[in-house]
Amino acid sequence: MLKKIAKQIPNMITLSRIIACIIAMISTILGNINISLVLYTYGAVSDALDGYFARKLNAFTKLGKKLDPISDKIFALSLIVPSIILGNLLMIIPLIYEAIITYMNVTSYKEEYDVHTERVGKFKTVSLFITMILGLIATIIPSVYIALMPMLAYTLHLQKQSINAYHNQKNNQKQYNNDFPIKQESQNNQNEETKSLSLKEKYIILKNELICYTYIPIEKIDETNIKRKELKK
Repeated sequence: MLKKIAKQIPNMITLSRIIACIIAMISTILGNINISLVLYTYGAVSDALDGYFARKLNAFTKLGKKLDPISDKIFALSLIVPSIILGNLLMIIPLIYEAIITYMNVTSYKEEYDVHTERVGKFKTVSLFITMILGLIATIIPSVYIALMPMLAYTLHLQKQSINAYHNQKNNQKQYNNDFPIKQESQNNQNEETKSLSLKEKYIILKNELICYTYIPIEKIDETNIKRKELKK
């Protein structure tokens, strides 16, 4: 019984994050900034907590796999929508891209494609979070637009890379449907290898992967033989 409850802890954290983000969005629109800051902070921290407990408790579930991207989208909306309402119309652009990514996720599940968030999607989420925060602050302090503009351009680039990554996954599954379980197993093996690396090695890998996603089109990354072990050099 306790094991069943423990396996639901990550999902409960994710659900609480969704609720917190919705309340934060309403509070921001109503001008209750202090409450919003607390809830947004919880939203950011809980994004890491649900993944931590899922790994710690080995509590990976189908519901959790679906809830996690949904909570990310709601978190994004909870920051973007108030920005737009308060006059920052530039935030409509990343909102459109996130809508496209959400549409691709939903249609992929309906068509029974086993798509997953790639590393570029994680980088995109972090970049989008910073952009959304700057976008919201810019409605109060216009000078923040100086920092917002380059960050927005970079976020849009990573969003395009994420869209292409999902598109490539679907195409690969259409073309090599029988080979996909092997590819997924290979990815799991890479994750196991990553766990054994030192903190410094993990940092180098992340840094070089980010450089790759910044300068190389997503569809050409495999062609350039960019692998985790090579990224450590």
